[in-house]
Amino acid sequence: MKEEKTLEYIKRHLETGRMAEAIEISKATGVMISIQELEEYIYEYLEKGWMAKAIEGSKAAGIDIPNEVLHSYFNKYLDEGQIYSAAEGSEIVGVPLPEDKLIAIGRKCLLEGKLYHGIEAYTLAGKKPPEEELVACGSKCFHEGKLYPGIEAYKLANKTPPEEELVICGDICLEEGMPNPGIEAYKLANKTPPKQKLRACGEKCLQKRNHEGARKAFVAAQKIEE
Repeated sequence: MKEEKTLEYIKRHLETGRMAEAIEISKATGVMISIQELEEYIYEYLEKGWMAKAIEGSKAAGIDIPNEVLHSYFNKYLDEGQIYSAAEGSEIVGVPLPEDKLIAIGRKCLLEGKLYHGIEAYTLAGKKPPEEELVACGSKCFHEGKLYPGIEAYKLANKTPPEEELVICGDICLEEGMPNPGIEAYKLANKTPPKQKLRACGEKCLQKRNHEGARKAFVAAQKIEE
């Protein structure tokens, strides 16, 4: 039983990328981990975009990662738009991030409503995101119920968010049991949320055991009635 618990403890370290610590625990306790298993974890780290952790683990385990493998994962991160992993990989493999790919990643992220990833990609490319892409990002965020990134995107584009899109965002937030951004979205649109939607939001909050949110939604509905 003790060995099983130790193995579980070791595996928790391995699963979170702390291979060097896992190996030290293994040596101290005599609970062995096979080289094959360690190698599998190293490639799992690479798949997750944890190149630095993969290299650190490989050194601790005495396992070599060929340079061509590192380069292939660096390219994979770029192709898949994993901007932070690509930036880390660029430093490790000593290859500069290509401007054209960074801009393509930035554009893709913005159009998908991933504001901060998009901005980071453009920043790494030394460019500013185009106004139309920021507006498209803001609209996408609002239609997904992401009020604050949507507001930020429009702000960066020096544009005022359309009232109708703020209402759409507010409705989505209320439907999902998020009264704070829902009510705020309506307020920014100079509108009053329907009391039925506020009550439904309160019920949703109760289902999620968010009692403070429920209280806020029900109080807002009560104020409208009064």
